Amino acid sequence: MAERLALGTIPGTGWRAGDIQDVARAAEDAGFEAIFCAEVNNDAIATAQLMGLATHTLKVGPWVANIYLRLPYICAKAAMLAADATGGRMILGLGVSHQPVNRALGIDMPNPTEALRSYAVEVANWIRGEGPATHLPQQPSSHPVPIYLAALTSQNVELAAEIADGIMPLWWSVERLSQSKRWIERGRTRSGGRGKLQMALGLPTFVGNDIDALREMARANLGFFTALPFFQRLLRASGFGEEADRAERGVGGDALSDRVLDAICLIGPVGRCRDRLALYREAGLDLPILWPALGVESAKEVIAAFAI
Repeated sequence: MAERLALGTIPGTGWRAGDIQDVARAAEDAGFEAIFCAEVNNDAIATAQLMGLATHTLKVGPWVANIYLRLPYICAKAAMLAADATGGRMILGLGVSHQPVNRALGIDMPNPTEALRSYAVEVANWIRGEGPATHLPQQPSSHPVPIYLAALTSQNVELAAEIADGIMPLWWSVERLSQSKRWIERGRTRSGGRGKLQMALGLPTFVGNDIDALREMARANLGFFTALPFFQRLLRASGFGEEADRAERGVGGDALSDRVLDAICLIGPVGRCRDRLALYREAGLDLPILWPALGVESAKEVIAAFAI
């Protein structure tokens, strides 16, 4: 069996609809299992459906849809339509986004973990056709819609293991992935007999021979995230206290030391990246989400490098 791979994209950085579909088709042709899109300056569920309609076998979904941007009812109905349009290839990733992002949109998020719990449960209920009639009685989805939750902390990993089908973390080292097994076990014991939780981890991916230059590219692409409190806490929880201190001082990508980048990214020649992927798979990763540098051409380069 071919090794499972997914691609992560941020099309809200200026991609046109045709670019989104071209990248999705390229990923499918290269043997990727799935393609996901971040909700950054776009509608991630609509984007996922656009990718699905351009392909035939590729799984699609948001990575992740911001729960504060749409009512659970609307989220469920949009995901159900995307699942129907793609013949059941829709995976619904849900998350809370970040404080600065939501603040810019006038959104308050006083208790994000509890908000994510209640939202995900309500969405799942609507997908099953539960809930009061509006103009007409509710109908269940024509296809299953797996729900994956974004999670950086142990608390949200346990939540995902309790109520969801999968988890979508980011910036995790192999060691943190191994640690997550006990968090998953704690949550799964409260899940009412759900099957295996799918682990879909986002891995920033920079392929080439000049590792020093690739590290600088990684800092340029990932520096924005160091200003987000969730990622600052993740750095500290992952044992990168000095780097977390620098991130909190607002130095941007310079907070990301070589040891951080080597721990959370795939960097270097394809063979080196594949060796690193093997370590993640051994630690329990089900579906790696390769996350290229920004831009259509960067996405196509990663697809070509990892074609199955």
